[in-house]
Amino acid sequence: MKNNSGFTLVELIAVIAILAVLLAAAAPRAAGLIQGARHSAAVSDARITAGAVQRYLYDVKEEGRLNVRTLHQLMGSQLDDPEGPLAEYLSGGLSDARVLSADVNLRTGWLEELVYENEDTQVKLTFAEDGTAVVEEITDK
Repeated sequence: MKNNSGFTLVELIAVIAILAVLLAAAAPRAAGLIQGARHSAAVSDARITAGAVQRYLYDVKEEGRLNVRTLHQLMGSQLDDPEGPLAEYLSGGLSDARVLSADVNLRTGWLEELVYENEDTQVKLTFAEDGTAVVEEITDK
């Protein structure tokens, strides 16, 4: 008499089918978690960038150089550029990220709105008078 202690083909197919159903159910949830993590990271990076931009604006205003031309140099600047306007305000830089736009009160030097963009997300932040940043919009590219 032969002692077969292995699985039959039907049992193996049943296990594979069950695993496939479980993976199919879990995949959208995992994709949502990954997208949520990307959004959270982009918002965090946007807040860090906004802090750097505000410090830059204060310094430029103190030097008497805060004008439209200075703001234009800031727009579209790559955050990992060692020669960029924010190089000394961001340690290490943020790769594949840039300031897409910034609304600034030229009289006070106050940052009112910032649009940050990285390789797959855009984040729009607006700032209240007390300095509180509000995430207005997150857009996937």
